[in-house]
Amino acid sequence: MSNLLRDLRYSLRLLRRTPAFSGVAIGVLALGIGANTAVFSLVNTLLLRPRLGRIDQAVGVFSRDRTKPDSFRDFSYPAYLDLRDRSGVFESLMAHTFSLVGVRDGDTTRRTFASLVSANYFSTLGVSLAAGRTFTAAEERPGAGVPVAIASYDVWRRAGFDPALVGRTVRVNATDFTIVGVAPKGFAGTMALLSPEYWFPLGAYDAVENQMFKSGTGGLGDRTNYPLNLAGILKPGVTTEAADARLDQFARELGQAYTGTDRDRTFLTAPLPRMGVSSQPETRNPMAFVSALLVLMAALVLGVACMNLANLLLARGAARRKEIAVRQALGCGRWPIVRQLFVEGLTLSMIGSAVGVVLAVWVTRLLSASLTRVLPFRVDVEATLDLRVLLAVAGFAVFSTIAFALGPAWALARAPLTPDLKGDAGRKSRLASGPTLVVAQIAVSLALVTAGGLFVRGAMKASGADLGFSLDHQLVVGLDPSLAGYSEARTRAFYRDVLERVRSLPGVAGASFSSTVPFGDISEGRKVQVGSAPPVEANFTVVGADFFSTLGLRMLRGREFTHEEEQGGGRAATAAVITEPLARKLFGDADAVGRQIQVSEHEGVAPRTLEVVGVAPGMRHDLFDAAPVAELYVSYGGQFRENMNLRVRTDARPGAEAALLSTIRQALQHEDPRLPIIALSTMADFRDRSVPAWGVRAGASLFSAFGVLALLLATVGVYGLKAYDVSRRTREIGIRMALGATTSDVERLVLREGARTTAIGLAIGLLLAAGVGKLVSGLLYQVSPLDPAVLTTAAALLAGSALVACYLPARRATRVVPLEALRTE
Repeated sequence: MSNLLRDLRYSLRLLRRTPAFSGVAIGVLALGIGANTAVFSLVNTLLLRPRLGRIDQAVGVFSRDRTKPDSFRDFSYPAYLDLRDRSGVFESLMAHTFSLVGVRDGDTTRRTFASLVSANYFSTLGVSLAAGRTFTAAEERPGAGVPVAIASYDVWRRAGFDPALVGRTVRVNATDFTIVGVAPKGFAGTMALLSPEYWFPLGAYDAVENQMFKSGTGGLGDRTNYPLNLAGILKPGVTTEAADARLDQFARELGQAYTGTDRDRTFLTAPLPRMGVSSQPETRNPMAFVSALLVLMAALVLGVACMNLANLLLARGAARRKEIAVRQALGCGRWPIVRQLFVEGLTLSMIGSAVGVVLAVWVTRLLSASLTRVLPFRVDVEATLDLRVLLAVAGFAVFSTIAFALGPAWALARAPLTPDLKGDAGRKSRLASGPTLVVAQIAVSLALVTAGGLFVRGAMKASGADLGFSLDHQLVVGLDPSLAGYSEARTRAFYRDVLERVRSLPGVAGASFSSTVPFGDISEGRKVQVGSAPPVEANFTVVGADFFSTLGLRMLRGREFTHEEEQGGGRAATAAVITEPLARKLFGDADAVGRQIQVSEHEGVAPRTLEVVGVAPGMRHDLFDAAPVAELYVSYGGQFRENMNLRVRTDARPGAEAALLSTIRQALQHEDPRLPIIALSTMADFRDRSVPAWGVRAGASLFSAFGVLALLLATVGVYGLKAYDVSRRTREIGIRMALGATTSDVERLVLREGARTTAIGLAIGLLLAAGVGKLVSGLLYQVSPLDPAVLTTAAALLAGSALVACYLPARRATRVVPLEALRTE
C-alpha cells in the first residue's frame, strides 16, 4: 500500500509539471467517461434502478378476450372489487387510472398530470408517505366525492417543505381539494419516468377524469365502464402460473354471473412495465433497444478516447525512456515501473471521471428540462449518484486505464536498456503501433459521425414533414374549459362565442375547431365497419363547420359539416365525413357518399350508425405515418368534447400570424382569465414542439454529439501522432533539407504518410458506418441507412480534419534549421 501511495504522489507531481499534457488527457477522458456516465445514468433510471417499496415485486393484471387473444381491455370498478376480495391469489390488489387536470395557480389555471387510485394504492406498492395520510375506503367508493388529494414530493419541495402543506387546499377542475398527504421523494407511481403531480381517490372520478378518457357512459360504479388498470402483490407461495390458472377459473365464474359484460374474458398476470401503463402486457420494451444502442455509441466514443490516450502515452513514454532506463540500471524491476506508469494512467482516469460526472449531471438535467417543455407533466431523469452509477464510473475509469495505459507501460518497461541509456532511442523510436491506433480511431469515428449525420438528416426531413395540408398561415389554440369547472352547456356556449369572435377578426381567412391535432398529445380511435364486413381501425376526430376549408383542403366528394350541424341541428347526430384512405378500405372504388357505416365507440355499447356525407383528402397525423391514414370525422353538434383546438387560417399578410396570436390570447383572457390555454402557436411551431419531433431532434442531438466527440478525438489523435513523429524525426528532416529538399518536399512527405493512414481508416470506417446505419435504421425518420450524401459528407469531413491535423506538424517541420537539427542528437 505504501508503494501505491508513493506512486500516486509521484504521479500527481508529474502531472503538475506537465500541465499541457495533463489538461489534454483529462479533457479527453472527461468527454469519453462523461458520455458513458450520462448514458448509463439514463439507462439506470429507465431500466435498472429499483423502484420504491414493492413496486418491482408487483404484477400487472390484464383482461383478455378468449375469442380474440390479441384483444385486451381495462377493468371496471366492480370487477376490481371482485378480483380484490374473491380471487384468492392476491395479498393486496390496487387499481389506478390517469387524467389531465386543471390546477389553479394564482390567477390562471394550468394543466398537469394526475392519478386516481384506490385506497390501498400506497400500501400495495409498499410505499410510506413523506407526510400526512393515505386515502380511506370511504373516499374510494364511487360517487363519494370527498375532495382530498395527495401531493407529489416535488409540489412539497416547491412549497419550501412547508409542514402546513398538509391541510392546505388546491383548486383542481374548479373544485377545492384538501391535501391530506405528501408522496415520498422519488416516487412516480408504477412508472420510472413520468410522475403525477397529484393523486386523487377513485371516489373523485367524476370530478377529476376527463370526459374524453371515460370509457363508458356510466359512472365509476357502472360495470360497462372500464377505466382501471390493476396491479397487485401475490400471496406468499403463489406462483404466477398458479395465479393465472386461478384467475382464469375466476374469470369464467364472473362470465357466468355477468354475461353482458364479463363473458368470454380471461385474466392473467405479467410484470409491470417501467415506462408506462397499458391495458395489455408488455411484450417488447422499445427503450431496451434504444438504451443498448446509446450504450454502444458511448462505448465507441470511450474506445476512441482510449486509443487517443494510448497514442499520447506512447509518445510521452518515448521521451521518458532515458528516465526509465536509469531506474532499471539502478536495480528497479519491470513490475514497479509498470505499476508506476499504470498508477499515472489511473490518476488521469480518476480526475477525468470526476470531471465527466459533472458533465453527465449537466447533460441529464438538460435532457430532462427539454422533455418537460413538451409534456404537461414532470419528467424524472436525473443523474442520481447511487451505488450502481458510482460503480459504473469506477468501472469506466479502470477500463480506460487498462485500455490506454497498460500497453504503453508494458512496452516502455520492456525497452532495451543500453540504447536508452546512451540516448540513441530517438533514432529508432518510430511508433510501430501508433499508426494502427490512428487507423482504428478514424474508422470508429467515421461510423459515429455517419450515425450522427443520419439522425441530423432525419431531423431536417421531419422539420418539413408533409401532413397532407400546408402548415403555412395555420394557427392552433388548445382549450379545455372543463379544467376551469365548465359544464357541458357552458362549454358549448363558450366555444360558440369564441368561434364567432375569431371568425370576425380581421386577418382571419377561416376558423374551425377539432378534438385532436396532428402531432398532439391526444388521439382517439374507433372501429368502423360496413354491414358484416371486418371492422377497420380509424382515427376519430370531432370537428366544427368549415374544418377542411380552414386547412385549405377541398372535399373530394360530398360536403363538410354545416354551421347548423356544428350547433347540434340538422343531421349533426348521424352525419360523418371520412378520408379517402378509409373510404377505399370500406367501399373500394365505389362512391362512399350516402352510404351507412357502423361505428363502435366502447365495448358493451351498441355501435352507432352514421351516414357518410363527404369524403376528404387523407392526412398524416403522426410524424412517422408513412402515408395518409384512415380517419373518421363527426360533427361537434352530435359529439360533445370538452378539450377542443381552435384551428385558424390567417391571410397572407406579413406578420399576420404573430398579430393574430396576440389578439386571440387577449380575446380568450377577456372571456375568462382563469381558462387554461393549453397551446397557442403557429401550426409549424406546434409540430416542432411535439413529442415525436422532440424525439427526432433529441436523437439527432445525442448521436451527432457522439459524432462530434469522435471527430474531435480522432483529430487530436492524428495531430498528436504526427506532431510526435515530426519531433522525433527532426534530425532526419534536417539531413533531407541539408541535401537539398525543399519545404514543399518535406510537407508532401509528412502529408503523404498522414494521407495513407487516413485513407486506410476511412476504407475500414465505411464498412463500420454501413453496419451502424443498418443498426439504427429502425430509429431513422425517412432516411436510408446507406444515405450517400451522409456517407460522403462524413468521410469528407473526417478526411479534411485529419489532413489539417497532419498539415500543422508538416508546417512546423519545414521550419527546421538543418544545422540545428543535426546538433539535436
